[in-house]
Amino acid sequence: MTRSPGQVPVLTYEIHQLVQQLGKGKVYGVAYDTAWAGRLAARYDGFDHSLEWLRRNQYEDGTWGAPVLHFHDRFISTLASIITLREVGQHPRDKRRVRRGEEALWKLIGHLGKDDSDTVGFPILSTSLAEEAKALGLDVPQPPVRYHAPYHKKVSALLSQPVRPWRKSTITFSLEALQQAVTDSDDVLEGNCSVSISPAATAAYLLNHPVNGALDYLLELIAEEGNGGVPAFGRIDIFEMLWSLMKLRLTNLIQPDDPPVRAILDYLASRWSPECGISYSTHFPVVDIDDTAATFMLLKWGGYNVSADVFAYFEKEDHFCCYQGETNPSPSTHLRLLDALRYAQDHPLYVPWVQKTIAALKRFDANGSFWSDKWHTSPYYVSNLAIHALRGVDDELAASRMKWIMKTQNDDGGWGYLGGSTPEETAYALEALVTWDRTVDRVDETVMAQAAQYLAEHLNDAQYTPLWISKGLYTPHYIVRATILSALYQYHA
Repeated sequence: MTRSPGQVPVLTYEIHQLVQQLGKGKVYGVAYDTAWAGRLAARYDGFDHSLEWLRRNQYEDGTWGAPVLHFHDRFISTLASIITLREVGQHPRDKRRVRRGEEALWKLIGHLGKDDSDTVGFPILSTSLAEEAKALGLDVPQPPVRYHAPYHKKVSALLSQPVRPWRKSTITFSLEALQQAVTDSDDVLEGNCSVSISPAATAAYLLNHPVNGALDYLLELIAEEGNGGVPAFGRIDIFEMLWSLMKLRLTNLIQPDDPPVRAILDYLASRWSPECGISYSTHFPVVDIDDTAATFMLLKWGGYNVSADVFAYFEKEDHFCCYQGETNPSPSTHLRLLDALRYAQDHPLYVPWVQKTIAALKRFDANGSFWSDKWHTSPYYVSNLAIHALRGVDDELAASRMKWIMKTQNDDGGWGYLGGSTPEETAYALEALVTWDRTVDRVDETVMAQAAQYLAEHLNDAQYTPLWISKGLYTPHYIVRATILSALYQYHA
């Protein structure tokens, strides 16, 4: 495929249609949260379909999880699934499914160290689930965990307080590991009756605390999915709006004064705190620097009066944290902050903040080619951020990321870190190449054309490969679609 202006009208239409849909927080069902919902089948009506989803979605090797092989995802998803089927499964073949899952866990345990990052909450979730499994008579290994001490410290600090601030702690997102510690008087539920917008945590809460609003929350998510599956979140509305608009605005097809765009920007401005920024969901109160930096850029783009003073809330001695109480820092957080600081070059702390951010990124740079990140399984995601954030700030770091991208294209024209090519990773690579070609140095046209051809063939895929890291791997559908549409449009325009 060569650059084709004829593709532009189609892509233009699709981009404007997508903007109209943002804010729904569309995420497809995942094994881990579906397993927790399935445990409610013995107590409440409406959850038998989640058990059927588990039965349909076990792999030939006995595991559950995303189709790409991320060992922490497969381990935690399989462990949760066999507990559910042992505890409430009544199908004649459930015993065999459980046995195959047990055998798979022993094979997975030796591979956990191969993952670049754990799944969210793995130290406390895997430990508590392993204890539950053993109490049910299951033969499962004890998982080795990284960052156990910091997690234990956070849990102890939360539980030791006379009035526990559950809704202000990121630990609450993994409430299923602490379900026995929650009392009826604890303030746990958000305005939408979820526990930190986590279906799994909400299901665990319902095991001991029958609350109609929380039950309705889960049943609504199951009904929307339509096949018994339960998504990893419900809902990541702010996150979806932010990340999608950040990509789509690069096409110059959308402007701040477009009515649907202005509606989103006004909503973001209404949620903005000058002191600490914004969180990733209307119903999740813990703010983070990723969403804060993205919102800062979009509000600046839209002409709103926001100050970079907000980033001081996340500043630490030698880095910036994603959120308060973070266990391990993130390269993508620093790259997004660095990009945001382009809009704050007159701020008195601009120079020291850029210097601190670059110093942290260099400490994270273990191989000189790419960074791994705890929020996404693919270094292509981080490399894409790097091309935008580092150009003109640290050209050497930017060039090394670009070289890695150009050296790792697959024969089918796409890119993929955990196996075969995926549309999402290919879109990250193509957009980075187009940006480099237009602003730094010419890129081989054949490389970009092959990438565009691959993306065109997958433009209308119903679902995309789960690559984002939560308790398991998931896909924020509209964000990925926005990334693909934006990359293709920028190539053809």
